[in-house]
Amino acid sequence: MNHPSFSIIIPHYDIPDLLMRCLKSIPISEDIQVIVVDDNSPDSDTYLEKYIELSRPYLEFIRTTKGGGAGYARNIGLDHANGKWLIFADADDYFVKNTFSIIKEYEYSDVDVVYFKTKSVFSDNPKEPSTRGRQQNSLVDGYLYNGEENKLRVEYWSPWGKMIRRELIVNHNFRFDEVRYSNDHFFSAIVGLNAKAIKADSRVVYVVTRRDGSLTSGGPNKPHEIEIRAEVNFRVQKLLRKHHIMLKPMPFRTDMIVMLKYDRPLYRQYLKRIGEIYPSTIDGLKDICMGLKFHLKILVYCYSFLVKAF
Repeated sequence: MNHPSFSIIIPHYDIPDLLMRCLKSIPISEDIQVIVVDDNSPDSDTYLEKYIELSRPYLEFIRTTKGGGAGYARNIGLDHANGKWLIFADADDYFVKNTFSIIKEYEYSDVDVVYFKTKSVFSDNPKEPSTRGRQQNSLVDGYLYNGEENKLRVEYWSPWGKMIRRELIVNHNFRFDEVRYSNDHFFSAIVGLNAKAIKADSRVVYVVTRRDGSLTSGGPNKPHEIEIRAEVNFRVQKLLRKHHIMLKPMPFRTDMIVMLKYDRPLYRQYLKRIGEIYPSTIDGLKDICMGLKFHLKILVYCYSFLVKAF
């Protein structure tokens, strides 16, 4: 496949039946390159024999032996992509029926990123709505109806639900973080910041699913999850400050609240570094407290000043 219009990159680990559902939602077309990167699934050596969908035309099935996570798999996909536009999907999600007629409308657009809305459901019950992905839809609405461009550019953190000009990625050599959690946050933010022009479309093109056992299910109780997410989002926050973008509230405030609740030693570490992303500690504390109940605000201020003093 030389130069298709679209390259779809799908990282996968050990959910082949859901991967097949995702692939079946993608038309078979010489204009659509599909790249499935299997991240060392236990039985991946049997997949080509078991799943005929992986042998369809214009699809590349790539097996890794590292087990490096979704960011690592997506980076391998980037190295194999030839399309004018990049589209990302998770293996347990899928596209709506008219997705590719919608994105075809933007094939010759002169923008670098086009953002769309998504629908969220539970994987084992597609008729039951979920809240996952709701933030992305509010960001699209904020841009379309209120002109909130910066928030859309830097807070639409998922790689899915958008199409990205591959030339932008190639020219800047952008890559996903190869970490277990939040591998897409910095990538999405830096892509949005460097896009010369963007568009948004209020139509739904992608179905986000929620299922037990996924990385996004449950609270922040997995090994090293809080610290990994915090470090990624802290880097995002520093990137925003470098570009003189001070959103209210800043995205990192959520991480500070989570750390205060679940990991206070880690909270203290980032409190000492808060001047790297806010003009002052007081500005940071005000932002962290935005929207909190009064007694929680008192807790934040009292604890923060205590640990700063000692």
